[in-house]
Formats: sequence, structure tokens, C-alpha cells
Amino acid sequence: MAPTRATAPFTTLASTQELFRADGLTLNSNSDTVTANVKNQLTNQVGGVIDVSAVSNGLLIVNVGSVAGSSPGLAVFFDVQDAFGNWVLTSNPTAISGVVLGFATPVWGNISTGYNLTLNGRIRWVVTGTGSPVFSGVSFSLFGR
Repeated sequence: MAPTRATAPFTTLASTQELFRADGLTLNSNSDTVTANVKNQLTNQVGGVIDVSAVSNGLLIVNVGSVAGSSPGLAVFFDVQDAFGNWVLTSNPTAISGVVLGFATPVWGNISTGYNLTLNGRIRWVVTGTGSPVFSGVSFSLFGR
């Protein structure tokens, strides 16, 4: 008689959902949030905030097509809004990927470093460098779970 094997029960995993998508963006020091006049290609909503109420964490993927300027730097962050309307950083404090981006490439990172997310979220960036640095052909994809 063959021995009986004990099996562990399968856990039910929450499905991942795409929360935000935008592409063809140009990022410079004149603006700093994706919610300002940017269309969420999933909801067709322009401006406003990203609804993160159904997720506890997520992955933000940033892809940069081209870079101009001297010593350009792009740091992308994810913030959530508290009950008083204040924006609070929940992603890595250096940048979403842990490093400031200086060239055309895809990067990614968690939108939360252990915090619970609130109702509203936003993608924010800081552009640094000289000679009017510009990051073109930028896309953002946000997935939550």
C-alpha cells in the first residue's frame, strides 16, 4: 500500500487589477503630478486622483522613451491622501525603483513600503538637472492587489 501524502490547502489569491495607464507623456520641472490634465486610459477620466481603495499594495511601472538635458534625473513617487486632504508618501523615499532615473529605460517598484493604502492615490515626480531636462515618451502602468 502506497503511503498517503498530506497536502496543504490552496490559498485563494486576490487577482491583480490594473488601476491606471497613461503613455506618451512629457515630464519636466513645470509639472509634478500625473493627475494634472492626464487621461487615465482605463477609466477615460482626465485629472483627479487614482482610486486605490480596493488594493493594499501595487506595482508601478515607469517607462521612459528619451531624455534631454544635462545631468537629467527623474524620481517617481506614489502618494496617498489622508482624511484631511494631505498627500503622504508611501513608496520608496528615493524613487519608486530605489534610484533616480537618468536615462531611457523601464523601472518599477512597489507603491507601498508596508503601509495600508487609503482611498485616493497619485503618481508624483521630481525632475532635476540643468539645461531644461525633459523626459519624453513616458508611460505609467499601475497594478494593484
